[in-house]
Amino acid sequence: MDYSKRIRQITKGLRTEYYKTGTQEERVISTEPSQLTAKQGLGNFPAFYLEGTHCEKSDCGNCANCFYSQYHSKELNAEQIKDQIDYVFDHFDELVLKEQYGKNDFPNEKKKYKNSKPIFMTLSPTGSFYSDKEFPKEVRLYFLRKLLKKSEELKRDVVLHIEAHAKDVVKQKDYIQDSEESELLRKLNAKCILGFESVDEWSRNTLYNKDLPLDTFEEAISTLKKSGIEPGAFVFCGLMTHTNMEAKKDMLQSIQYLKKLGVFPVLMFANCQSWTIPDLLIQTKNAKLLEPYTVLDTVYDAMNILTANGTENPGYYLVPEPVDGPPFPESNIFFDRKDLTGLTPVDSYFAHEILADLRATRNVTAFIKNWERFRNNSVHNYKGYTTRMGKEEEEKENLQTRLDNVLSVVASQYKNYIVTRKAKDALEAEAEEKETYKSNL
Repeated sequence: MDYSKRIRQITKGLRTEYYKTGTQEERVISTEPSQLTAKQGLGNFPAFYLEGTHCEKSDCGNCANCFYSQYHSKELNAEQIKDQIDYVFDHFDELVLKEQYGKNDFPNEKKKYKNSKPIFMTLSPTGSFYSDKEFPKEVRLYFLRKLLKKSEELKRDVVLHIEAHAKDVVKQKDYIQDSEESELLRKLNAKCILGFESVDEWSRNTLYNKDLPLDTFEEAISTLKKSGIEPGAFVFCGLMTHTNMEAKKDMLQSIQYLKKLGVFPVLMFANCQSWTIPDLLIQTKNAKLLEPYTVLDTVYDAMNILTANGTENPGYYLVPEPVDGPPFPESNIFFDRKDLTGLTPVDSYFAHEILADLRATRNVTAFIKNWERFRNNSVHNYKGYTTRMGKEEEEKENLQTRLDNVLSVVASQYKNYIVTRKAKDALEAEAEEKETYKSNL
């Protein structure tokens, strides 16, 4: 069986069914981008995702865990995308300046900026900054020129995060290495985060279904470095069929690889987006999200890798908030877990607080001490967690058998899931409409 092709077909089918549900009202083109606050996004700063043409990889059925193009309007023209950009600048104080939270400029980063208070933010399409379909060149230049002007007016450096597909970077290699756009990005201290997910071939191109050769990723990294644009990469933990320990090992191997390559990691932990294969499996009780303790243990080991067990500065890294979207997840790792035994909501809450504190302060030393203290406190039953993980490893089948089982479940539940998902979405939309009506009274 061609597993990648099959996963791609199912994923594309689910997304197509979702788009059929769009009402006329939902198809109206938005004048606002999707937004994440400083406590929701990649780091302690706001993120804006432009709603335009759907991510090309999404429409092809790639990236099985992700469905960021979960909006019904599409094929926006350049002026309509500019409207969303203008919205950010028209509300810049409220949406950007007031959303600078916690610590962002690491000690090794400060020397890069002229002032002590740089402005951090993300702005990208839901797929790739360098996709001319999603984000035409003239619109990118419009945005970058406007942002540089704002930086000069405020007399504050900007640290702009963008997100892109490695294939788009390679496709536009010559342009990226010599263009006004790259000059603007350098002036805005741009960090370009590429979709990577895993160094492991099975994880990256079968389970996540990224359609990304490793040599393409490395060529994209080389291109960005030569262009003076700092490269980062998303690393994903919690792919379908992985056990907790396999998910942890997969992420740590990827971080080691990125460190050698000189690429900063962005540690992503799987929540659950509706209209995806993982959601189908979870809704039918055929899969679970990672355990909360797995996330903290993985971050703990990642910090030890990045600091060489405390002997080096960790460099730049990001740990996005694993509870929020966009789009807002159907379920998440830390809260309202009715599928876990041996872990209380209070335990999960405090574990999340330790992670939230690392995000806010970026104090790796404090994080390591806090997590070690938590694990050694018998109240939180960390020993019970390690016992469960040992049993999970003992009882697991081989990787291919597990995926065969998953695809069998998906085949049997596919039609029913679509009907159930549509009904659930309709109820949630009705409840949201009622809530909006009440708040307007």
